[in-house]
Amino acid sequence: MRLMFSSGAGYSHIEPMLPLARAARAAGDEVAFATGPEAVRYLENTGLRVISVGQPNDPGAAASMWQRAREEMAGMTADERLSHLVAEYMVGLGAAARLDDMVGFVRDWQPDLVIANLAERAAVMAACLVGVPYAMHAIGPPKSAATMERAWEVANGLVRERGLDELPPRDAVPYLDFWPSGLTPADVAWEYPTRWPLQSAGVTPTPSPRPAVLDGLPYDRTVYVTLGTTHNARPGVLEGMLTALRDEPVNVVATIGRDGDASRFGEQPDHVRIEQFVPQTQLLPAVDAVVCHGGSATVLGALAHGVPLVVSPLATDHFEVAAQVQAAEAGIAVDSSDGILDAVRTVLTDPAYRAAAESLAAEIAEQPAPAAVAARLRDLEVSI
Repeated sequence: MRLMFSSGAGYSHIEPMLPLARAARAAGDEVAFATGPEAVRYLENTGLRVISVGQPNDPGAAASMWQRAREEMAGMTADERLSHLVAEYMVGLGAAARLDDMVGFVRDWQPDLVIANLAERAAVMAACLVGVPYAMHAIGPPKSAATMERAWEVANGLVRERGLDELPPRDAVPYLDFWPSGLTPADVAWEYPTRWPLQSAGVTPTPSPRPAVLDGLPYDRTVYVTLGTTHNARPGVLEGMLTALRDEPVNVVATIGRDGDASRFGEQPDHVRIEQFVPQTQLLPAVDAVVCHGGSATVLGALAHGVPLVVSPLATDHFEVAAQVQAAEAGIAVDSSDGILDAVRTVLTDPAYRAAAESLAAEIAEQPAPAAVAARLRDLEVSI
């Protein structure tokens, strides 16, 4: 079977798809992974065939675009912001710019199945224009049909320009979903209603060495603070989180990114450790709470280890993640760093939060492994 995976250029979007791509290749499938030119480096050591699609990102133009987007979205609700961002920017600008190159590759390579993720709509449109079936891969929580309605209007306009009257229905398209159903709200009409559970990348607890950063810490309880791989350079955010916990009698370990500059935080007390990078699978077995922005990998990692969260959302779907974590009673959502200290005290002292996180951990542990889902995709291809 010939499988084409496709993701936008963000590492946090590529990484969740790699276990399935590797599992398919290990099973003998021919696999290609299409992404933006600036993201090819993330795939260099995967052994996968990598296809660069579209033009390199212009940092100056991107900064101007995101400033315009922020101005347009001022005053919108979180759902309205996400809808606008996906429709007008991810589809109307990003996917539109890549679409013709993507169509060219799909037409030339003729995959049996295209697997895209929620932020990569060029591959979806290309598959439909060429007549190739596709599956959708999660990169975070599932999206409602209402939130994504405008994105589909924009996408339909793009395919009509290329000779297709309308994109096909989505009811039977497999949605490869690593998001626990215990977090997912009930009674929502989802953009992709046919859910195939899938084990998330790098979150399932495995025997790992205890990291040296934990050695010699003075307190019984430890809090892990992180903004993941995309937002860790946001001015003032990590600083505010650390300031909130600086005088609390708990150990604090913060990761700031491989390119992060620890000197920006100034001198810290002995119970606060700042590192560029520590694998979270090594840290999470030893921590009692996680403070983060709501990034999917961090949230799922914490929950897979039964660790409660304090979530201070920043952008995109972080707000719905924060709301879902709070609704599941596996953590607390806060509006800013001002609420972090009280929230951390609560999740550390009320055992209900740990119990809810452990319940979600049990669900995550039961999700099918990538190899099983890859086999199921082969059966799908045969039946189409």
